[in-house]
Parts: sequence; structure tokens; C-alpha cells
Amino acid sequence: MYGRDAELSAVDEVSGRPVLLLVRGQPGMGKTTLLREVHRTWRTRGPGIVRIHCSAAIPRWDLFGARAVLKAFRNAFPDIRDSPPAEPMAAVNRLCRPESYGSARARSALFAELVRLFAHLGGSAPGAVLIDDVHAAPDPALIVAAAHRVGCTVVATYREDGWAGPARSASLSTFADRVVDLGPLPDHRIDDLLARAAREPLDEAVAPALRAALGPLAGNPGTVLNTFEALRRDGRLVRFQGRLCLRDPATGPVLPVDHALVRRVTECGDTGGRLLALTASAGRFAMDDLPDFAAATGHELAACGRTVDRLVAVGALFCDDHGVLRIPCPALVPAVLPGTARDLAAEVHRALAEHLLRGDRTPPPDPTALAEHIAFAGSVLPATPSVVPLLEHLATRALPACPARAARWYRAALRHCEPGDPARSRLLAALLPLLVRTGDYAGLAEAVAEEVRCDGVGHEPGKAAAYAALAAVHTGRPVPGPVHEALAGDPAADAALEFAARWFTGRAPLRASEAGAAFGCLRLDGPAEDDTAEGDDDGAGDRFDPVALIRNVLGTAAYGEPVGGPLAAHARIMRDYLGGNWAGIPSEARALELAGPSQTPVDHAVRLIAAEVHSALGDFERSAAWLELTGDDCPFPALRVWAAMGLAYRSGDWERARKLGWSSCEGPAEQADRAGEAGVVGIGRLLVRLAFVEWQAGGRQEPLTRVRAEAERWYARLGGTGLRAAVLITRALAEHDVDSAHKAVDLLRECGGRSELMRACMTVAFLADDPRPWFHEAHEIARGLGGGLQRTTITESMRASGVTPPTDHSGHSGRTGPAALSGLEGRITALVGRGLTNRQIARELGVSEKTVENNLTQVFAKTGCRSRLDLALAVMEGRLAAFVPRS
Repeated sequence: MYGRDAELSAVDEVSGRPVLLLVRGQPGMGKTTLLREVHRTWRTRGPGIVRIHCSAAIPRWDLFGARAVLKAFRNAFPDIRDSPPAEPMAAVNRLCRPESYGSARARSALFAELVRLFAHLGGSAPGAVLIDDVHAAPDPALIVAAAHRVGCTVVATYREDGWAGPARSASLSTFADRVVDLGPLPDHRIDDLLARAAREPLDEAVAPALRAALGPLAGNPGTVLNTFEALRRDGRLVRFQGRLCLRDPATGPVLPVDHALVRRVTECGDTGGRLLALTASAGRFAMDDLPDFAAATGHELAACGRTVDRLVAVGALFCDDHGVLRIPCPALVPAVLPGTARDLAAEVHRALAEHLLRGDRTPPPDPTALAEHIAFAGSVLPATPSVVPLLEHLATRALPACPARAARWYRAALRHCEPGDPARSRLLAALLPLLVRTGDYAGLAEAVAEEVRCDGVGHEPGKAAAYAALAAVHTGRPVPGPVHEALAGDPAADAALEFAARWFTGRAPLRASEAGAAFGCLRLDGPAEDDTAEGDDDGAGDRFDPVALIRNVLGTAAYGEPVGGPLAAHARIMRDYLGGNWAGIPSEARALELAGPSQTPVDHAVRLIAAEVHSALGDFERSAAWLELTGDDCPFPALRVWAAMGLAYRSGDWERARKLGWSSCEGPAEQADRAGEAGVVGIGRLLVRLAFVEWQAGGRQEPLTRVRAEAERWYARLGGTGLRAAVLITRALAEHDVDSAHKAVDLLRECGGRSELMRACMTVAFLADDPRPWFHEAHEIARGLGGGLQRTTITESMRASGVTPPTDHSGHSGRTGPAALSGLEGRITALVGRGLTNRQIARELGVSEKTVENNLTQVFAKTGCRSRLDLALAVMEGRLAAFVPRS
């Protein structure tokens, strides 16, 4: 039983001994699975064994569980060492009726026959009795009594879920000889279980999403697997780029409707559902608020208290030391209230707001509690102009300490303003920049749409259009039709609306001047000093960084970086790429792609980074797929060539890599003029890559000098750290200038990416008198980036230079460890060891011959084997045992 080795060992220790062992755990912890494994292993050891299922309906009058015992013995005939115990079974069957339990004599006779029946299991060693779900028996202690009296080895599983209370468990555990508690499995065990359940490669984001949604249930194997199967059954998992992914990563997993916790909460009726919805919407609910809840919803206070106690007991709610209730398992709410939680919560908030507004409460309500209920009630609460001054006052006071709460109250105040109220313009002027400052761009889109619907374009259509366009760019959703129609045609709105429209075609103007024209009116402290500059203002030069661009236009104090949406995803991916944390990039890229087919510059940039990462990790098929998604009209032609070159030379086509690189250098000025600044994003990386390709091809002076001249030309035009490093590296290679290489390393250590630093270290290693420390640093960076392909390339360069490669954990100098092989590579390796041809391997695995060839290339690079024969011999001799998956 996977992940329960310690518990199985503890149970196995009592085998053949006259003891009672109790296995306790919450529903789904694997008690039944563990008992099934014990039954499988013990039944071959000699003594008789029976397995009793108490989960089947046992009549409440059958205190000894005699019917379940009889059924177990009938099922166990093949496992009982002698002839079936027909006589005691007949006696038990005759006495097992309700009236027997009403007579002391008949009850004693029935117990005696049960003892005689269990005694039939024994011999030279005690028999074994396994009792599943003993908590379901009318009296758990009585059902084990007869087997325990005989001296059988009794192993019983007991469910503890906080609902039935601890009394019955305590009564059984008091005379148990040993208790084994099944606790939560650790994350890595749960991840392995999910991988097995998926039966195909699983996207890296699925397991963390399940853990976040399940909270304290995340270590419960039954709950995790059932929730995963519910995702599959409901069509919320989709295959993309060879992985099983969440179709909508923004919507968390939901507990299955038949889960024990869902059933327990449903049993609490309407009150339980309202409490759950209220707590989920506000994030918390205090016990001190319970009297107001009872009065507002018309429930008895004592009954509400009992419901809270029951919800806490089963784990639906958690109550801290201050009496604050929270929901520990987010996946619970949509399971209990599918599609209705938001509306139900709004209704409860409305009832609470109306109750508090009546003013008959003693003492008077806390104004902040009233403001929260008004805000969360939304449009369900009828317009109440009298609350506007209170909400505006509270929002202004909350602004310095809690701007997100202030924004919520400003929005509520706007909702309750009467038409023509002069407070509307004042509230709007406070709210919209606050939503930008807090990074709430979805809220910004809603607020602009609401204001256009209520008041038209107002007095500042340029600002309204800028806010609408800003929200569209950050959320990945175009400006809504009604908003666009209301603003279109006004000259003040043209720049912002055009920017947004072009953004969603993948051909957005990325010049700072055009972004300034679109959003500059929102800057609080006047225009940026260099809004008209043609290059990036953060010194990145040839990098694409829309967050930095917009921050520069709006000002650091006014702009809040997004936490969700495509720009936030791009920022995370670029941060991880530059920082060398590549493991999660493919999953992040897939999530962005699945969020909706889009042609924004962000989508194209992420696809190209994903293509680069996949090719660097040796997954050429996925890299090519990402490149194909960008299309020939990609807004980043230089970055696309850079990624395509990486795929070409890593897969062995060096000549194609050279042709791609040189073709991109033709007419660079015209290219930039046609595509704008986006056209040269990545030009520095491309030129460094081209210089390395030329160096590896023989290091001829003339092409390296041309590459250096291109780098200097682009640096003179755009500036930035990336192009400055490109100038230094290309100069170092063209002129064998080790000082320039050292300067590139120093520059990139301070503000460059890890892969760029790796190339700079390699440059120094190519030229330095003592290349060892530089090769070793480059090798260590490659190790951190993941995969074995880059490490192998560096190792080969080290050997060519006479430098001994570092020894990895497997003890092989410069070899990637067995873990470097992917699952497909491992399976291909095993089949090569069996002597299969590429065609036979392709047929066996259901892939193309080309896929087999590409993967074998990687296997040779990672293992150091020179041929198929060398690889087959290594497998047969056990030198690659850890590489080969077990059949």
C-alpha cells in the first residue's frame, strides 16, 4: 500500500498474537485499503482469516453483528484451514433474531456460539479477524468481543470525523491493545498518487491547486483521488501540449457531492448553508456576530449556535481563539452551494445590513461591520442614499491602512448615490485611481462599465477610456462593447481605445510614447520626463516588459502591479526565467494559454519563453509546438528567431541555426521601423546566440566581427543592460578579449538572467588562461536550470579544453544522473536494451519514429553512450539500472 509502509509494519507486528489493534483515521485516509492489503498478505500464512464488513447495513438490534459475521465466514470458506464450521454457523443463524437480544439466556447462548465459531479459525496460532468500519456497528465494543475472547488477532478500522463524537471511539480504544492512527500523507506522496491516478503526464499546477482547494484535507488520499476523478468526470481537465491540465486554472477544484464533509454540512440545512456562504464571502465570521445573524435571518439564536458547533466539529468551519470563524477547505463551498453561494451570501448580507440599519440594536452596531454588509450585499440591497456619507467617511479613514477595503466602500457608496448627486464625481475620482493603485483591474473594468452605464462618458472621456483600456490590457479581456461605443468618436478617447484594440491583435504599439499617449492622463504627478523616448525607460533595451512600461507612464506611486491576469503571469514567468527557476514555467505558460485563446503581445512572448525552456531541457517536440503557436506574424521576430535557433542547434542542426541568425540581421533598421520596439525585443540574446554558434562552428574572424558590429549598432540605438552585455560578449569572442568577457560577467551578475550569466561564464572559459572556475560556475548554473542537455554541452566543452568535469551525485564525471532522463526516454532506453528497433519501439509506445530518434539523441547525450550497442550493453550490465523504469 503506497505511502503507508510504517502503518503496515505496525499492523504486521501483531500477526499471530492474541491482541486487538484499532486502526483509526478520518474518512478517505485509506483504512479500508490498508485492511485489504493486510488481508491479502495474511491469508497465505496458515491460520484461518475472515474479514467482516460493518459498512453494510447491520440491524440496530444485532448488537453482536452476527449477520455480518456469518456473511464473512461464508465468504472465507477457501481461507479456513479445516472444513467449514457448519454447526456453529447454523447455531448462530438460528439464534440471530431480535428476540434473542431481549432474553439474557438467549443472548448468552448467541455469544457462546459466536465464540465457538471464531475458535474454529485457530490452530497452532491464533486466527485473524479483520473488521472494516467497526464504527458502523450498533455497538463497536460488542462486535469485537467474541473474537477477542477466543484470542484471535483482531484488527479493526474505526472512522473519526468529528461528527459522531469521541465517546464511542474512546470506549473501544480503552481495551484495545494497540492503536494505529492514519494521519495525512505528505505532499510528495499525494503527488505520486495523483500521478498514478492520472495515467498520463500531469501538469505541475494540478497538485498544488488540489492542495490549496482542499486545505486540511489535502493529505487525505481518498479525498484527493476522489476530487481528482470528479475533475476528470466533469470535464475540468484537458489535454494540452502532452499534459493533463486544469481547463480553467482560475476556478478551484470542488469536493465531490458524495463526500462525507459535504453530506454533513448538507444535514445542517438552510442555516448551515447561509453560515457557510456568509463566511466564504467575507473571508471570516465572528461568533460575536451570531446574534445579528440569527435576528436578521429569523432563526433561533440557540439553534444557530448548535449549527456552528456542528460545522466546527466536522471541520467545515475553524474557530480560532478569538472566536473568528473561517473556512479551512475552499473546495467545500461550491460543493454544498453549487452556483448559488455568491447570491445566497449577498442575500444574507442584505438581511444583516437592513437589520443593522433599522437602528433598534443595543448597543449600536459597529459602523465598519455595517459598511461591510452593505458592500458585500451589492445590488441586492435597494439603493439607500442615507448610507453614502457614512461609507465615504469610513473609506477615507481606511484609505491609508487598508486601501483595498477603502475601494470596496467607495464602490458601495457609488452604488447607493442618487442620480445627479454631486458626491458621485467625488467618489469616482477617489475610486478609479485607487483600484489602479491596489492592482484590482477586474474591479476597475466593472467600475468603468457601471459608470458608463449610469452616467454616460461624464466630463472626462479621455480618462474613462484610459481606465477602460488599462483594465482590458491587464485582465486580457477587450474593452466591453457598450463602453467602447459610448467612448468611441471622442478625440480624447482615441489614443487609449486604439492602444487597447491593437493590443488584442498582437501588434500593440510598444513605444513608450504611444503608451504615454494612451495612459499619460492618469499620471497623478504630471507627465513622465521622457514619455516620448523611443526605447525602454528602465534600461532593459531589447526586453519586453509591459508592467515596467506602464509603471513608468503612470508613476510608481500610482501604479499597482497586477496579481492576476496575463500581465501578472508574464511578469512571473520572466522573473522565473531570469532567476533560473525554470521548473514551473511550462505549467504557467500552459495556464495562460488555457485561460483563453488570445493574440496579445504577452501571449506571444510567453510562448517564445516556453519554447526556449523546453528546447533547453531537451523536449524538442514541445518546443516546436510552442514556436508554431506564435505563427509567422509574431510581433517579436528577433525573439522568435532566438528561440528557433536554440531549438535548431540543440537538436543538432547547427547550419539551420546559423542561417536563422544571419537572416534576422538583414535590414535591422527597417525591421525595427516596421514592427516598432517589439520588433527588436530579444535582439541582444539573438546576437549572443549567433556568436556562440559561429564560435562552435570554428570561430572564424569575419562572421564574429559582423556579429559584434550588429551588437554595437543596436546598443547605440536602444541601450540597456542586455545589449551592453551582448556587445561585451561578442567583442570578447571576435577579438579574443578576455577583459570584455570579465566585464560581461560582472554586469550580468548584478542585473542579468541566469542563462545569460552562464553564457558569459562560458565566454571567459573559452578565453581565460585558467578556464576551470568559469566552466564550473557555468556547469553549476546549468544544473540549477534543470535538465541534462545544457550540462552535457558544457561538459563536452570542458573535456575539449582539458578540464575535468565535476562529479555529480551518481559518481560519474560530467554525466547527468539517472533522474535526468524523462519518462519517455527511460522507456525507450529499456526497449533498446531488449534489442528493439526504432520502428518496433515506436509501435510499442504509440509514438512516431522521429520522436524515438529525437529522444535517443538526448539519451546518448545524457548517458554518455556512443551507440545503440553501447546503450544496450549498459542496460544489460546494470550500469543504467536507475535509468530504466521497472516493467
